[in-house]
Amino acid sequence: MLFNNAIVRKPAHSVINGIDDYADLGKPDYSKAIQEHESYVSLLTKLGIKVTILDALEDYPDSCFVEDPAVVADEFAVITNPTRSSRTKEREKIRPTIEKFYQEDRIFEIKEPGHLEGGDVMCVGKTFYIGLSARTNQEGIDQFTEIADKFGQEVIAVPVNEFLHLKTGTTYMEIISYW
Repeated sequence: MLFNNAIVRKPAHSVINGIDDYADLGKPDYSKAIQEHESYVSLLTKLGIKVTILDALEDYPDSCFVEDPAVVADEFAVITNPTRSSRTKEREKIRPTIEKFYQEDRIFEIKEPGHLEGGDVMCVGKTFYIGLSARTNQEGIDQFTEIADKFGQEVIAVPVNEFLHLKTGTTYMEIISYW
């Protein structure tokens, strides 16, 4: 198993009013979102992963996407700085949970004028690929690079033009051989 813990947040009723400035796919179905979330948590639990379930945040429609305000790695965590003002307060809401898993000297923050969202961060081994996108700017990538350097990890910026985030259009699936 690659990880033992997961942090999730229940979708709020307000998820139907979330940011939809990219794909224009229409409003989410709240009942379906809850059903999918419960199935996701159930699967993680069946896999032996300890799941921390955070309460829904009605004031933050996109807050069920917990990877955007915080990026977690084995040795450190980064509280990001989302581009959209409707998401910036999520930083304060996720930090207490991150503090349960990391010592204070292992928690960092992306600060203005840097912007970075976790949907743009994909870790492969000791390398972080970070999408330079509409939501993550070069300053955010530079700040993340400075943090990752402290832990001997590399950062490679990847231009993202056709997707919202790097991980909207790509993913990494590690192949593990047990032979």
